[in-house]
Amino acid sequence: MIEKQLKEAEKLGFKKCIIPENNKKLLKEKLKLDIIGVKNIKDAMIAAGLA
Repeated sequence: MIEKQLKEAEKLGFKKCIIPENNKKLLKEKLKLDIIGVKNIKDAMIAAGLA
């Protein structure tokens, strides 16, 4: 269901999404979002600019 959630985020005006790396590999459609795949919480914090 990750694609459905990302499409909804795109509709809501989000420009960047941070998702698990494993889910990023499953994406089939091209989206206008900047999708960042992370392996752990530390990587997510860095991607979000919080660490």
